[in-house]
Amino acid sequence: MAHTYSHTINKQITSYLVEKGIVSRRDAGPGTWLSLLLPICVMKGELIYETSDKYKVASCISAGFLLHSILVMTRSYAQKYIQPVEVSVCCLVSIISLYFFSPEGFVLSILYGSLSVFTYHTLILPLMKLCPRSFSYGEATIVAQGFVLFLSLCVVRETRPTNDCYSISTTILQCGNICMLGLAACAFHLELKGKPFEFYSLLSVTVVVLLISLYFLIGTNPLLWILNLFTEDMTTLWMLSFWVGCSVLAAIVVSTQITSERKANTVTRKTFHVLSLLVFVPGIVLKPCAIYLASGVAFAILLFLDALRVLEMPPLGKFLQQGYSSFVDQKDEGPLALTPIYLLVGCSWPLWIHPDLSKSDLLPLFAGLLSIGVGDSAASACGTLVGKNRWPGSKKTKEGTAACFLSQLFLVIFLIHIGYVPRTNLIKPTFAIATSSFVEAKTDQVDNIVLPLLMYAMML
Repeated sequence: MAHTYSHTINKQITSYLVEKGIVSRRDAGPGTWLSLLLPICVMKGELIYETSDKYKVASCISAGFLLHSILVMTRSYAQKYIQPVEVSVCCLVSIISLYFFSPEGFVLSILYGSLSVFTYHTLILPLMKLCPRSFSYGEATIVAQGFVLFLSLCVVRETRPTNDCYSISTTILQCGNICMLGLAACAFHLELKGKPFEFYSLLSVTVVVLLISLYFLIGTNPLLWILNLFTEDMTTLWMLSFWVGCSVLAAIVVSTQITSERKANTVTRKTFHVLSLLVFVPGIVLKPCAIYLASGVAFAILLFLDALRVLEMPPLGKFLQQGYSSFVDQKDEGPLALTPIYLLVGCSWPLWIHPDLSKSDLLPLFAGLLSIGVGDSAASACGTLVGKNRWPGSKKTKEGTAACFLSQLFLVIFLIHIGYVPRTNLIKPTFAIATSSFVEAKTDQVDNIVLPLLMYAMML
């Protein structure tokens, strides 16, 4: 019954996208259920933890997103897409939630609630049309939700502002990524492809504006503040040196692959999953604020590098295109190189959406690393080397799924043994690992953004 219902929803969403002339990612269903994941994660975090004013706003906005997702699935079963009056109801839910459960007043509740949900609704289909073959419907909803929440929280101010590491890091990341997105949008609108002088002039202006803005917002030189953060003690210095070594190794792997003039195989791609694991684990355990800031900066850098590739900007544009051609797979048929971005985002999701990194059980923060750094890598390696029994209608093997489950479970037990994870009941993490392993085997959506959110929601 559930399978028939899901099949009907997917069929109707696919028909609607075709009717609108939207080309979704090949070999992937609509994945409508993905639109539930991020709102559930944010709202569950609000219910469990004592949260900041900004997080309360994010949770209230997510309530509108969640209702929107439910209505899309319900209307799809009735062979119709969500109607304008129903979008208004979703806006109203966010407005009421903001008014009663956040410190925002009546006017701001109306403004934030209506603009955020309406922007999310109107952004999904244009995003898919702008980047054909880059997203399934569900993947586009996650990107749109994340983007709208990010913009919303950039304008919300705390009633009790603090100057701790996480607050300053958040301000730096918000300004930096807004400037990077603005740079990419301007370059696209002004058609700067193949025009390095104009592009780098615009980049210089953007950097100057960013540094001046940050100086007034955080009250100090942002570059010196970041330098002090990463040189405050020997532990941080050794960790930073290790990260640099991992980055150099990643560059060597890419250069070697380009030189070989062959397509990267699955094992080569999973090398980056292992490197991500090596980078994030010590960061989360030893210096969560440093890895929080570093992950956001790395996201901005990846956006910038992909802009250089798409715009064919010297001196790196050609090299980046060669690397893209070597590592591209069926999930990167569109104009954007989403696979490396998805890998970073998947590992970083828990850090970015967790309510309180300073007083946290580490297990939810490991959700992305467990699911894609350990589980997905083990599944691919085992499935490639010894996998023989395939799941019905899938290229994935049962041996790979078993390796996915066992590798994650063993790591959790190890973390408990060495004291980094509380010695509590194993039923919840075991169930979360089993569920994510099964989804990894059966889903045709992008593992790197689906599995971390799914596991995070169950690990909280």
